[in-house]
Amino acid sequence: TVVPLGWRRPHAALGARNLTWRVMREQDEASDASSAGTASPAASLLAADTAGEARTAGNLRAVAAACIAGIGPFIFGYTLGFTSPAQLPMEVGASGPFGAVLESHLDADGAVASSQAALFGSIVNVGAMLGALVAGPLADSIGRRLTIAAAALPWILAWSAIAFGRTFAEVLAGRLLSGVAVGVASMAVPLYISETAPTSIRGALGAVNQLAVTLGIFAVYLLGGLLQSQQPTNLMCPASTSASASASASV
Repeated sequence: TVVPLGWRRPHAALGARNLTWRVMREQDEASDASSAGTASPAASLLAADTAGEARTAGNLRAVAAACIAGIGPFIFGYTLGFTSPAQLPMEVGASGPFGAVLESHLDADGAVASSQAALFGSIVNVGAMLGALVAGPLADSIGRRLTIAAAALPWILAWSAIAFGRTFAEVLAGRLLSGVAVGVASMAVPLYISETAPTSIRGALGAVNQLAVTLGIFAVYLLGGLLQSQQPTNLMCPASTSASASASASV
């Protein structure tokens, strides 16, 4: 059987073209290898400087992102420490339009006691458990950054209820809602920082979360001490007054 030559020409041309491309690619790779081996010291230093600048810029962006994300843990710490300076004003009433919202009584030693204050301080942990359970699926569905941003909404509602609530039920609901935001932030922020931090500074940036929590606690204690003198939070109890008088007489 005689096969026309025209049927073979396209296949032969294609094979020759592939062979030509393969040879050209091998020549280019050899040329790149030889040029890399004979690169001048100045070019090598320039490449190293460029890589170092890119690494520094990446580290700075990671630090900035971690500090912004640390706002969540900061409010987390502020929420945890809030009951210490605010409990007594919420029991006896603060100056201005804010009255007492927690029932209180005087114990045998003349100190202010309130069972509602204990519930107000501890219910934040219940909200935190709920928030942590929601934060995992939320972070997987909408992303880490949006999850951190979403924690701002319950915090805004919570602090509004605590600030302007007139009954114990209102401030208790606000405290529970703040716990939900705490749970979301405590799960999403460390996850975001660990995933975005470069390996060279990942350990240092991992401490931003706990540092922000302690700074939040310090801030609320500091504000409580500065504003304490402007609030009538000290009760002149008969028992404490008599004890002070007897102590002064003995001295």
